[in-house]
Amino acid sequence: MPTVSTCIGVLAIALAALLPPAQEAKAFGLNFGPLHLNLPLPGGPGRGHDARTAPGDRQAPQSGAPTLLYPVLAWSSLYGDILSPQATSSWSFGYQDIFDQTFTKYPPQGVAEFCPYRDTTPEIVARIARQTAPDAAQQPLLQNLATALGQANGYLVKSCPTEIPAQPVARLQLMESQIDATIMALEIVRPPLQKFEQSLSDKQRAPFDAASGAAGDIAPACKAGPGSAKESIAQLEQAVQPTDVQRDALAKVEDAFNRAAVDLNADCPGAVSPTALGRLEATETRLDAMWRAVETIQVALADFQKSLSDEQNSRFNALQLATR
Repeated sequence: MPTVSTCIGVLAIALAALLPPAQEAKAFGLNFGPLHLNLPLPGGPGRGHDARTAPGDRQAPQSGAPTLLYPVLAWSSLYGDILSPQATSSWSFGYQDIFDQTFTKYPPQGVAEFCPYRDTTPEIVARIARQTAPDAAQQPLLQNLATALGQANGYLVKSCPTEIPAQPVARLQLMESQIDATIMALEIVRPPLQKFEQSLSDKQRAPFDAASGAAGDIAPACKAGPGSAKESIAQLEQAVQPTDVQRDALAKVEDAFNRAAVDLNADCPGAVSPTALGRLEATETRLDAMWRAVETIQVALADFQKSLSDEQNSRFNALQLATR
C-alpha cells in the first residue's frame, strides 16, 4: 500500500489540476465566507439549531450501500464521526461489507446513483462555527478547514468508478484503491484541522472536541461477527465444487478470511479519542487495517481461482452471497 507521505505530494498536484483556480471554489461549493456561514462574533449567539441536534450535518449511508467501492457514500458520516461523534455512530467499512460488496449483484442502471453524493460541508462547518464562535484570527483557519473538507469530498467524487466489476477479485482490487483514496481524502483535511484545533482556547476546544458529550465512551460498531468466514466459505465451496487437490487452496482462503477478521478486530478501538485530530488519526489507522484485510482476502481468492477449471471459474464469478 502506498504510504501517505509518498502520495501526498502527488495528490496536491492532482487537486490543483482538477479545476482552474478561479472556478475551483465554485465547483466544489466552497463559498464559505463569514457572511455565508453566519459565523458568530466572539461571545455572540449563534443562529440555527443546536449543534447536537442540527439536521443534515451528516448522512449515514443506506444499508447495503457499496461504501468500499464508492466511499464518497460514507464521507459525510465518516467526517461526522471525526468532528461530531455520536453514541449511535457505526463504522461504515466493516468485515461483513467486504463479503457483501464482493459478491453482491449490482444492476448496471444502479451504478450512477452511487456518485456523486451531496456535500454536507456547509452544514457541519456552520455547526463548528456555532460551537466555537471563532474570532477574527480563527475565521480564516475555519475557512481553510471548510475548503479542505469540500476538496476531499470532490476528490472522492473524482475517484468514483464508472462501473462495478463483475469479477470478485477485480472488486477487491477496486476496494483497495478506494480505501487508498479515502485515506488521501482524510490527509487533505488533516493540516487545516490541526491548525484550527491548535488555535482554540480551552473554552472553545471543549465543545469542539466532544461535540456530543463524553467522546471517550463512544465506540464504533466495527467488530467482525462470529461465523462470517465459515458461512461464506460454505457458499463458495457449494458453488465451485472443488476437487480434493483444490481443497488445500480453499483452506488457505478460509485462513485468509479468518486472519482478516482477527486483524480487523484487533484494530477496532475500544473508545474514541477525546480530540478531533485523534479521531481522524484513528480513522486512518482503521482504514489501513481494512486495506490490509481486503488485500489478504484478494490474494487468497486470486490464488484459489487460478486452480479452477473454466467451468468452475464461471460459477465462481457468478457467485452471489447477496443481491442488491
